[in-house]
Amino acid sequence: EAKALLERAENRIQDGTQARDTLRIGVTLPISGARASLSQALFNGIRLAVEEHNGLRRRFLRPSGLQPSADTFEVYDTEEGHRDSLSEAEGATTVAASTDTTQVDSMRVVTERVGGSDWAAKMYFRQIGDRPESAGAAVDSLVRRDRVDVILGPIGSAAARPAAQRAEGAEVLLVAPVATDESVSKGRDHVFQANPTILTRGRVMARFAKNGILLDRAGIIYEPGNSYSKRMAEGFQEAAQRHDLEVPLTIPLQNSQDWSRLPALIEEDSTLIETDSIRARRNSATTDSLMAVPEAYYLPVSGREAAGKIQGALTGMRQIFPEKRALGNAEWHDLSFVDVASSVAATYTNGFFVQTDRSAVQRFVRRYRMLTGTTPDELSTDGRRLAYTGYDVARFLLSVLSPSPTRLDPQTLRTAPTYEGLGVRIGFEGENRNQALFIHRYWNKRIELLR
Repeated sequence: EAKALLERAENRIQDGTQARDTLRIGVTLPISGARASLSQALFNGIRLAVEEHNGLRRRFLRPSGLQPSADTFEVYDTEEGHRDSLSEAEGATTVAASTDTTQVDSMRVVTERVGGSDWAAKMYFRQIGDRPESAGAAVDSLVRRDRVDVILGPIGSAAARPAAQRAEGAEVLLVAPVATDESVSKGRDHVFQANPTILTRGRVMARFAKNGILLDRAGIIYEPGNSYSKRMAEGFQEAAQRHDLEVPLTIPLQNSQDWSRLPALIEEDSTLIETDSIRARRNSATTDSLMAVPEAYYLPVSGREAAGKIQGALTGMRQIFPEKRALGNAEWHDLSFVDVASSVAATYTNGFFVQTDRSAVQRFVRRYRMLTGTTPDELSTDGRRLAYTGYDVARFLLSVLSPSPTRLDPQTLRTAPTYEGLGVRIGFEGENRNQALFIHRYWNKRIELLR
């Protein structure tokens, strides 16, 4: 009864301070240390999505003497609000005045409000300290003080776990944009992971192998000492069993150097090959027969010098089982040896892919530059990815959620149609972890997008 009374009181307070036409978005990220620049990139992407939703735009002021007939100017969505500094945004909304003038290089930029949605989105920011546990306190503050409807963040799994625990207890939606550990959302109803987990990546590849490529049998070559390689292999095998894709054998490698020594390793010790989780001494003929059974081999490669591992593995594959197809993961993207990859029709999952010739991508690049003075392409590899991810995840949420006087229903996210973003795909397909990945294939010495 006391809890219900408190909730009614809080709702009355909320009715008096928040219009029903406002979606309150909490953002919690670190603003110091090694991840500060990544947080800034993610924050900038989120901010641009919110600005776009609110109908704010940014445009260059035409310098005097410039002829309209000779030059054109693109209009970009944005909004005023503590410029682009996370530290200035701490504890405050980032939606403020409707006009603002800034400078990008030698050009002046003005921000204007030009329409917008039926309802507004507001951002509230809380920083995370050095200890992962501080993420829980940040979530508490966003929920109790700012009464947010949904929270974006933190970045890594270590901080996302305590944040998820607090959000779940408060029954507030939390979407971790990049965390990959299954424990973040496991057993929780209100916590979602926009970045497919490591297990999910293996599962998706197995499903596509069976239903997309129409394979009946696939082998696995993986590195047990590498946690990512191991988890992807486990996910592949788990989904293979569920979808009637036979895995007649697996080849566990003892270390990263073994990727380039496949023919020698198998010749030296045929017990490397596992069938039905049982090892038995085999002769050469039996080994050759077993290795001929799979129609393709899944090679989840991860870690340093991944491209070198892949190249070594493909060289070995073509020696010991030629004409077999190769299946892989995101590290297979954009390899320099496309001819070799094409020869085995290498097909792989990928969680991030930007088609730079898309007009929407080009607009985002220009808007990002007008906001920050730099383009996403000038950031680090991870920074570029997070800039796009922040925008895509925020746009996805703004497309499926809307303000409500009660807590938002997590089923809304689970049942939402797959969102095709600028750099990521988001589709939970009834689960709390993103199941949508890009599928690529090397063919005729180029990369094709299959899905």
